[in-house]
Amino acid sequence: MIPEKFKYKLFGRFKGRKKSYLLSSNDFKKCLINKDTNIYPKNYNILDIGSGSGENAVYLSCIHPHAKIITCELFEDGNINLSNEIIKKSIDNIKLFQGNVLEFLDFIKKSKIFNEIWILFPDPWPKARHHKRRLLNINFLELIYSYLKDEGRIFIATDSQTYIQLILSIIHKVRDFFIWENQKLEEWDYENLDLPETKFFKKAKKSNRKTMFFQLKKI
Repeated sequence: MIPEKFKYKLFGRFKGRKKSYLLSSNDFKKCLINKDTNIYPKNYNILDIGSGSGENAVYLSCIHPHAKIITCELFEDGNINLSNEIIKKSIDNIKLFQGNVLEFLDFIKKSKIFNEIWILFPDPWPKARHHKRRLLNINFLELIYSYLKDEGRIFIATDSQTYIQLILSIIHKVRDFFIWENQKLEEWDYENLDLPETKFFKKAKKSNRKTMFFQLKKI
């Protein structure tokens, strides 16, 4: 059995160098998912993995006002920023999980619950010796497969060329589980699609790095 501290281990910083401030600590607690938060399979449910500062979650809450959106983010400043947006805009369909997505999936212990799973700009860990730290691999795709409803979708974006190559390899290997829906070159270009301009997309754009977008449907 894998010890808990290693099972949910993630790498990287958990806090920013500058302290972020909450508009309301009490409202922040209300934004967090807990054991009393109900996620009903019959509802439209969205999981936003590595939600960063929450730009995508806010975007999704606008286009899916009746959906329940769950974000998973370990980075404290990102959760504070999203909580502040929820408070300022009176958003009532986003719940935050502070921690590792693997821990969250163990927490809910339900299958076929999500209509959509979003993974925008996961940490690319560019150095070859760190590639094993990357979130996306065959094992992870097989894991979240069981949490997707029939014909549910996974949306992925990255501006890392080596990560793009890895994702293409993974898509080929899981072709019996997922259909790759946007195979045309013009459908890959994140900038030309109606998608949120997240912090990491803006960084990629400023550095002239092309962002690729992938859309997979569960078979």
